[in-house]
Amino acid sequence: MPLIVDKDAVKEKILMAFQNCIEEKPLANITLRDIAEKAEMSHPNLLYYFKNKHELVVSYAEYTRDYFSQKCVEWFEENDRSNFASNADYLNKFMEYVAVGKADENRPNATTQLYVYAQYDKEIGKLVREEFWAWKKTMEECLVRIYGQEVGAKEAEVMMILISGTFICNYNNALTGAINSNILGYIGNLTKS
Repeated sequence: MPLIVDKDAVKEKILMAFQNCIEEKPLANITLRDIAEKAEMSHPNLLYYFKNKHELVVSYAEYTRDYFSQKCVEWFEENDRSNFASNADYLNKFMEYVAVGKADENRPNATTQLYVYAQYDKEIGKLVREEFWAWKKTMEECLVRIYGQEVGAKEAEVMMILISGTFICNYNNALTGAINSNILGYIGNLTKS
């Protein structure tokens, strides 16, 4: 009887192997053979799933776009605004989640390198912009659902700046973690006269 292979599961394994390679060397220096070795498969087997490195990087960019949008939606669905004393407490808790995440999450960690790579590759650049637009749209929908029509695209864009900055700093170990529970409060301190 022939072996039944879950192609999506194998592709995800390859993408996670690619992500692990990113921890060891720059994106430009990673070869398909490196990725195949991390995925514990032969190079020809990897080529069955991804024809070349560019196709794999595109797939990873799509994965990160979908992952982050989904996680934002899940957080807002799991955390009802009425369980928090104020809007500030609610959004601070969300930003703490952005900064820390959940223990069982396997967040994409190659995004910082993808953002740089996007400057040199038009297709990756388009996907990164689409990733931000998808995040912004998702964030706007979540904010409108919580706060009503008085919030919208501009507030969603502010959240995108906070979220992406937090992710980039986290991936580069540039955050102390000391402000994670009150990010918005510390931003508020800057607006006081």
